[in-house]
Amino acid sequence: MDSKLKVGIGLGVIVLLTAGGGYFLLKPGNDTPEFVMQSVEKSITAHDKKEFYKLVDIDSVLNTSYDEIVEGLADSDKSMSIEAREAVKNFTQMLKSPLIISLKSAIDSYVETGEFQEPENLGMKDFLNRTGIDKIEFRAIENIEINPANDKEAVADIRIFQSELDKEFVLKTVLNKNDSGEWRVVSLQNFKDFVMLIGEVRRDQLNNYLSKTEEINSIHDKTIRDAEQKYSSILALGSLGQENTRSDLKNLMLDVIKKDWEVRKQEFFNLQVPQGAETLHNLRLKICDLEISYAEEYAQWMSDKKAATIKSAEEKRRQAQTLMTEANVLARRMSN
Repeated sequence: MDSKLKVGIGLGVIVLLTAGGGYFLLKPGNDTPEFVMQSVEKSITAHDKKEFYKLVDIDSVLNTSYDEIVEGLADSDKSMSIEAREAVKNFTQMLKSPLIISLKSAIDSYVETGEFQEPENLGMKDFLNRTGIDKIEFRAIENIEINPANDKEAVADIRIFQSELDKEFVLKTVLNKNDSGEWRVVSLQNFKDFVMLIGEVRRDQLNNYLSKTEEINSIHDKTIRDAEQKYSSILALGSLGQENTRSDLKNLMLDVIKKDWEVRKQEFFNLQVPQGAETLHNLRLKICDLEISYAEEYAQWMSDKKAATIKSAEEKRRQAQTLMTEANVLARRMSN
């Protein structure tokens, strides 16, 4: 298995990587955890589902991993009350069975064909995305050790890389030996820590995004306020019935207000948008588009003097102001 295999199907892939992705320097025997890990890899290469499921207790792995993920998702949101976290945990338990069925189907398909099928279940896609599992790459399997306090349990370190973390993380994979002396992969020990770490990184990225966009808005809002004062000064010195007044207003709209909104939009566009900020980001881009259109149509009205032109311009401005209110409410909610 390619040591840089990009995980595209989430938890099911991790199960496979956990079970069989490394080449060991240790000398394996047929009654060792090392041998089991290598055997799982061979079963995948040979598309031997019977052998794979003999070596991996897939129900145990998925059940324990799902519970760890649910704990991690709930505990990573510090803004939730204890009651809210319990409600989230209870709700996600309702989704456990169908999601696990989807994961098992994905694993079954991979072992049989060597290819992963993109999940059709929208809940599954959202689940993988929220946990960050869909951005994992396998790196190495290391440090397979038998528990000194329990010779029927072994732990293997699985090094993975997650693009959002931008660093490696070590998953603890547990193998158990049954009464017949056979070892099986049974669980992932610290998935909760992984999910919580993803949550912390995303919160930091979100805070950084909010800070940068607030700074951008603050700078450009000042420019717009200055332009509005200039607008009032132009009207105070003349009237809309005078050609020079209309010319000055047209230039103000095109050369200052429109250009400033275009620059603001480009600065927003250049930002890296973190998980959870997509809606706010799209709102802000839409506001920029509406304000640009407003400035263009207002400037056009200075030339054509048509009622339809100014009506359209004012409607663009009204829409922009409505979206600004929505964006401000959403940004405050996200900050909290």
